[in-house]
Amino acid sequence: MDPSIRTALVTGSDSGLGRAVALTLADDRFHLGLAYATDRDNVEDTAKKVRTKSVRAAVRRMDLADIADAVTAVDEFAGELGGIGVLVNCPGSIAVECIQRAVRYMIAGGEGGRIVNIITELPRAGGLTGLLATRLARYSITVNAVVLPTVEPSFAGPEHDRSEATSVVSYLTSAATASVTGTAYVVDGTSITMIPHGLIEAGSSRAAHRARTHPHTGHWAPTRWTP
Repeated sequence: MDPSIRTALVTGSDSGLGRAVALTLADDRFHLGLAYATDRDNVEDTAKKVRTKSVRAAVRRMDLADIADAVTAVDEFAGELGGIGVLVNCPGSIAVECIQRAVRYMIAGGEGGRIVNIITELPRAGGLTGLLATRLARYSITVNAVVLPTVEPSFAGPEHDRSEATSVVSYLTSAATASVTGTAYVVDGTSITMIPHGLIEAGSSRAAHRARTHPHTGHWAPTRWTP
């Protein structure tokens, strides 16, 4: 992505999965906003590790029980980081109002943006990911989902699932995916399956999209989808 939008906000950063996503994006040279719900100590520890990679880290509480306060946190992240180019929502921490506010900063930046929703169930046709992908395409903002069917209630997730999920997040926020939008990537511990938005309603039986290792980054990258 363009250096001007290498700023990312990760919600649910106090979960094991959120921490893993944050550290992966730090390796990818993103300055990070780390939003947490309850465990500030955990997030501060993550922020310390992020800063050792020579990127900035800002920490804010984002309580979705108080949407107005959560939206204010998005504004504060944007002010401290100099904008928001990427938004990664971890399970249990997705709020439409916060997405809308982050999108304002992506549009104002004039260089597009990326939204990745990490969820535990396959999105429905006409759901949030597909709807946003359609509406935001004209602003060069991509919207995709990473589906973790085996995620634990604590949102920590099995170790192998976290590793594969963060690789997909890394891929979806890279320059190679500027035109990839409205898709769901299902990570089940044995494979990574990509379902294009138009086939989401048909279910995974129509998704025959295998994954390979990206030759430059070593991260997972999908090959061309074939029906």
